[in-house]
Amino acid sequence: MTTGLTLKNLLNIEITGSGTAFPERGRWITNEDIHQMIFGDNWAEKMAEKKLRPDYYETELGLKKRFWTHTPGTTISHNELTSADLMIEAAENAIKDSGVPKNEIDFTIAVTITSPKYSTSMGPYISGKLGLMAPALEMKTGCASNIFSISLAAQLLQNGARNVLIACGETTTKILRMNSTMAYAGGDAGVAIVLSRSNANNKGIVAAYLNTNGSYSDYMGVKGLMPPNQQELDNDNYVLSYVEGTEEFLQQAWNTTPGILYDASGIRPDEIDCLITHQVHKKRTIAAAKAADVPMEKTIDIVGEIANCGSTGVLLALDNARKTNRLSKNQTAMLVAGGGGISWGGMIIKT
Repeated sequence: MTTGLTLKNLLNIEITGSGTAFPERGRWITNEDIHQMIFGDNWAEKMAEKKLRPDYYETELGLKKRFWTHTPGTTISHNELTSADLMIEAAENAIKDSGVPKNEIDFTIAVTITSPKYSTSMGPYISGKLGLMAPALEMKTGCASNIFSISLAAQLLQNGARNVLIACGETTTKILRMNSTMAYAGGDAGVAIVLSRSNANNKGIVAAYLNTNGSYSDYMGVKGLMPPNQQELDNDNYVLSYVEGTEEFLQQAWNTTPGILYDASGIRPDEIDCLITHQVHKKRTIAAAKAADVPMEKTIDIVGEIANCGSTGVLLALDNARKTNRLSKNQTAMLVAGGGGISWGGMIIKT
């Protein structure tokens, strides 16, 4: 496990707005819907023959439903929603929630691993669609991308920016196989937050931790090279793949991050009001709570309602915490995420 980078006291910063996007052009899919897609109308009989439990994904992984912009394994239509569409809608909702005028947003960070554009950065693209006249960039470092993006936004706010928009969108259904357990695990979503400079010196990031081990880059993700060629298409290399050998390393990354944050911040586990993690599956959330020594009643667990939506997961949980008042003013939260890259990290914030 490499040392990584620890940041401290990125203060005078607050979250002023958040918003999500699950547009009507998409659809909500239950486990039973997927059973039917894979096994047909008599899916219960077919699964029984194969000794498969229809309730497995809910009871073991906590997965109940997810939002899809596309049916995995079918021909992709360019009339379907893209990650950019989801980012734009979520950003509009977050900006409205923040009350910040668009001309006071000084930087935009777009986050996605499923960009609809081959060479165009999603930062300038969605910024232009939103009518923002400010510098922008795209962040892509797997499921921990928003830990990195918030850390970057905080440094921008400490050095001149008034407000920073982070917009994240994923359409993972376009890179999933239907004949795979990934179809049950994968969902699409858009989410955004607005971070703003604050006069309160007790608000912001008390400590953050960022780390990456690129030697695992080929273990998780889409194998096919860009631009696509026929051989790669014939080999079905433009779908998401996962090598089990990464699981032990990833679990170690999740387990060690909370301790690093506690050591860097001086904050104790009993001072954490809300634990917000990347939403992978129920077992990962429970393990993250155990590693942080935070009870589940203080842990945001919405994976059953959205499944694993890639890099949007931690911000979706953050938005949920804000909207349900499980994270309100003058509280302390821990954010933790890790995934493809492999990149991982976390932060302790005071609201």
